[in-house]
Amino acid sequence: MKSIGWLLVIFGAGSFVLNLIGMEFRYLMWIDSWGVEVGWAIRGALIVVGGALLFFGMKSEAAGAAAAPAEPTGPAAPAAPEPAIEAGPAGGPGFEPQPAPERE
Repeated sequence: MKSIGWLLVIFGAGSFVLNLIGMEFRYLMWIDSWGVEVGWAIRGALIVVGGALLFFGMKSEAAGAAAAPAEPTGPAAPAAPEPAIEAGPAGGPGFEPQPAPERE
């Protein structure tokens, strides 16, 4: 929800600024086809709806984080020791040379 909100806010605010300098996003050129006032209303609606999606998205994300179980804050349990890797005959871990294949 937050990503859609950001997208709407960016397109709405960008369309607002670009329209002031005589340009427009290619995807939003249809906005002014119903008149200048309706175009400004659509730009404002994009910003308001995008802001609302951002607000509610952050609110639900914060509620989800608060409902999640908390991490234990006490001392951590000691980790089990890692098993040792034994070196093979050539010095590498587990490396054993293979005999050359017989040729006829």
